[in-house]
Amino acid sequence: MEAKTQVPDSPYKAKLQRLVKDLVKQLQGQDSGQWANTRVSGLDRTLGEISRILEKQNNADQVAFQVGGGLSALEQILLVVTAASTPTAVPRIPIKSLCAAVNIYFLACSRCHLNCSYVLFSNKVASLMDLLLHQLTLFVPDEDKSIFGRSVNKQVFEGLTTGLLQTSATILSFILPYVPECGRGDAPRILSPDTKTKTSPMEPFNTRAHDLISYVVNMGLIDKLYGCFLSVQGPVDESPKMSTFLHQATALLHAMCKLCFAVTGRSPSIFDNKRADPTGLTALLQSTDLVGVVHTLYCILLHSSSLPEPAAQSPQEPYAPGVIQVALTGLRFLNSFALLDLSAFQTVLGAEGLSLAFRHIVSSLLWYCSQLSSEELLQEVIICVGYFTVNHPDNQVIVQSGRQPSVLQKLCQLPFQYFSHPRLIKVLFPSLISACYNNPQNKVILQQEMSCVLLATFIQDCASSENHPDNRTQQAGR
Repeated sequence: MEAKTQVPDSPYKAKLQRLVKDLVKQLQGQDSGQWANTRVSGLDRTLGEISRILEKQNNADQVAFQVGGGLSALEQILLVVTAASTPTAVPRIPIKSLCAAVNIYFLACSRCHLNCSYVLFSNKVASLMDLLLHQLTLFVPDEDKSIFGRSVNKQVFEGLTTGLLQTSATILSFILPYVPECGRGDAPRILSPDTKTKTSPMEPFNTRAHDLISYVVNMGLIDKLYGCFLSVQGPVDESPKMSTFLHQATALLHAMCKLCFAVTGRSPSIFDNKRADPTGLTALLQSTDLVGVVHTLYCILLHSSSLPEPAAQSPQEPYAPGVIQVALTGLRFLNSFALLDLSAFQTVLGAEGLSLAFRHIVSSLLWYCSQLSSEELLQEVIICVGYFTVNHPDNQVIVQSGRQPSVLQKLCQLPFQYFSHPRLIKVLFPSLISACYNNPQNKVILQQEMSCVLLATFIQDCASSENHPDNRTQQAGR
């Protein structure tokens, strides 16, 4: 690991130490029965005081809480759920208190690289994954793959499992700043296990993160999430708990892909053919059709009350904010998987059943973003189309077929700033080129919809920038 960042002392250090001691004291001397109401009230009071301090998101407070043993105390509280062996079992500590505890765990790690690193190296992250798997196992039975998702108990979408997903996703996301962010130009990278050089100071992190991903792959957690995603069969606009669960589950998958990209020493180039993944994550995501995320996006975006393109000219009914969050994190997950293995990404989404669903999802979101501004979501959609079509003739056909205007035509009809603003041009034009490269039919459509002089100029600018190192990193984000 790199040298530890110096964090100033927290003004709440003494108070946090006292509160952690209170937590430890409340956990001592308990038999196996239900906690008395007075003891639960005392626990809730202590958790509430800690939460109010950590909500400020001050790194000094977060580190003081961790150093004082706070995360270990929270872990002991959360472990009481492992005694439950059926969905109807009542834990010794009420679910409300357990949800408060897992939320404090999240607050202690959110945007705090030191605490996230501590959780990784102390192996507390494995305990969190075990707790998450336990909760999923209670509500997601083992099933034959042909009926996967049909017997999921909807209680899985309640707060505790969602809180564990959120906390795990946050930790995996915020340990990444200790390594160069994937795809960011020529920053130094983590060494792959096969790199024959002197021991790197990053090697302990590399090894621990690699082992964590392999552990999650082999423990069956992703298979349980697959069942949860497949259980979604319709809109979730009126189900905020379900949409929050789906958002956090896709965030965890996205974080795992980014971490895997880092620890396997991938080239920033998406065209790099060296795609060995010893963690097994890529193979598992491919075998589960990307964990059913595309199925879920189709169900929540294209239910009967929300056609991909309204017949009238009136704006499409807005999706609930929770649905947009699921769509955004879902597309980020898809794009991060494309960086891991472009060929696998194109094969999965280009398959007969999923390709139609994917085209409808993209078409619907392009329409939605043209009616209601959502730049962040729109950019993920555009990038995803580029990954889907680049050097893939069959997938190029998919984006120009179907109901008119096609996906390709909609990309050409985006707001003017995508053809004039340098930052947005760098998002859109690579995807347009990917959709038309070596495809005469798509090229004709492009010529009918826009001026190809713009694309030619963009290509020339990119080619010339290759000779200027100062400009090269600007192109590396794609």
